[in-house]
Amino acid sequence: MPTLPELVGLVLLDGIAEPRDPVRQIATAERIAGELNVLGDSLVGFFVELARAEGCSWADIGASRGLSRQGAQQRYAPLIAQLTVDDLIRAGVLQGFNDDALDCLRQAQTRAGRLGHDAVDSGDLLVAILDDPAGLAGAVILALDVDPSDLRAALGQEPDNDRPAATAGLAQPPIGQDVRRAIDGALAEAHGRGVTVAHLFLGLLRTPGTRAGKVLTAHGVTRPAALAQILGLAGPPAKDPT
Repeated sequence: MPTLPELVGLVLLDGIAEPRDPVRQIATAERIAGELNVLGDSLVGFFVELARAEGCSWADIGASRGLSRQGAQQRYAPLIAQLTVDDLIRAGVLQGFNDDALDCLRQAQTRAGRLGHDAVDSGDLLVAILDDPAGLAGAVILALDVDPSDLRAALGQEPDNDRPAATAGLAQPPIGQDVRRAIDGALAEAHGRGVTVAHLFLGLLRTPGTRAGKVLTAHGVTRPAALAQILGLAGPPAKDPT
């Protein structure tokens, strides 16, 4: 653990090239303290994810702390939303994800960092999925007569790539809660098998209240419709024999 003298040294070094400004040093100290709080939350979130990856339920996690399943989820879900893709890999959460699915999550994370997002949201993940038009998710979207460019437009235009990110130091922003729910949904869709980009797509469709979920639903891309296409069940309705 860093000691107080070490932290004081960080504050002093931050403005070493300029005349000492005691008021500015207070702001620097507050920033460092905030970063330590975030790091502490990430530490707790990491071990919550590790426990979940090893089969512990929310009820198991909450029991020893006098929390219900819902109480444990409400307390710790914001903390696990501090973790990056690499953190989730180390915790074992993404152990069953194939290389393409991991690359998709990393692309979403890269996009979020480039645009200065505080966290990777469902829109970032959907764009990463759309960036693979030859994949199964892209084929399903086209089969449902939806133009991927319309989905991109509905998510909003990206700023100029030369524009600096709005939030500095977030080259690897954490995975937001809506994407974390999509990851859980992808694991459920895979039924113990390897998780693919298509499973991530279905995981997004399990969360219709998110930004990406609303865009997909508004364009008629729902989980039942997507599953029907994936399973080869889509087609004209059967005629009434009567």
